Amino acid sequence: MMKAILVAAAALALAGAAAAPRAMNDIQVVGSHNSFKARIPAAVMAKIRAAEPRTAEGLDYYHLPLAQQLDRGVRQLEIDIFADPEGGRYAAPQGEAWARAAGELTGFDRAAMLKPGFKVFHIPDIDYLSTCPTLVRCLGEIDRWSRAHPRHLPIMITINAADMSSGRPGISSPLPLDDKRLLDALDGEIRLVLPGRRLITPDEVRGSAASLRSAVHQRGWPSLAAARGRIFILFDVRKPVSDVYRDGHPSLAGRAMFGWYPEGYPESAIQIVQDPIADGEQIRRWVGEGVIVRTRTDANTVEARSHDLTKARAAMASGAQAVSTDYYPGAPDPLRARFVVTLPGGAMERCSPVRVSDRCSLRP
Repeated sequence: MMKAILVAAAALALAGAAAAPRAMNDIQVVGSHNSFKARIPAAVMAKIRAAEPRTAEGLDYYHLPLAQQLDRGVRQLEIDIFADPEGGRYAAPQGEAWARAAGELTGFDRAAMLKPGFKVFHIPDIDYLSTCPTLVRCLGEIDRWSRAHPRHLPIMITINAADMSSGRPGISSPLPLDDKRLLDALDGEIRLVLPGRRLITPDEVRGSAASLRSAVHQRGWPSLAAARGRIFILFDVRKPVSDVYRDGHPSLAGRAMFGWYPEGYPESAIQIVQDPIADGEQIRRWVGEGVIVRTRTDANTVEARSHDLTKARAAMASGAQAVSTDYYPGAPDPLRARFVVTLPGGAMERCSPVRVSDRCSLRP
């Protein structure tokens, strides 16, 4: 009789653990890096290889359209932006001239590039093609998919801006983003596509806490149930830009995006770590403290060429909520490397192994 009671109690405890409410930072998902990136035309790649072979190797990957990535389970996306408030700044890339001279049809959307607004691509003039050439289009594609799948895990978008001149000949210089007017316009484009509660904002997470950082460390993130079907954005930029973004917006009050700030800052809630092997302990500490972390499983096609999953395994073991790859299931494989990154067992999502130690189900 006593044995039966103990077995029943254990079963109830397990069921309770499985059904325990989770927060939106208790998960781990597979993401993609430079998620918008289209294939570089052959004529352009030939010129890059001739001038900089190692650069060419690192650029030899591309992606499915954003909605197709989401169909395959990707839940973190990265979008690179370039400010173009007047329009036309990137409407005549050098690479397109090379491709046309070689007779290639690239699908370059010059009409979109002539209009004012933030543009999306990787490197001016050479890696200039995107599956969605403007920020509004990229966010719109994600939003349409999200509305059609309203119970999905929260989608994290990293918006990255390389807004300084590379100093390389033939590469157009971007507009610096340390300008409040440009940053306000960026928030405006985001809120145009993702109004109201479509977006999880710093204001929602902070609530009545003294700062965003204290809210994350003491009260925690919104529940997973409240975050399902929604989107949140991290702004990944150099320090002068992130400083202007928070100027007049303490703890990012009123802002559309979270930022990447040092851990002691009031605005600090999300961190980016490029190397989960060297910094695995730091990631685990942050994740345990309530911080959301995005890290990488591979970079510049290096791991794909050698079939090396060491970095991927370290990223997963760190508990980082987003582990980003160029090689999710179904990703284009121009190297014919057959290199694929998933979570254990072929999963694309699971509970964070650092934050959740009991039985866990992510079913809605």
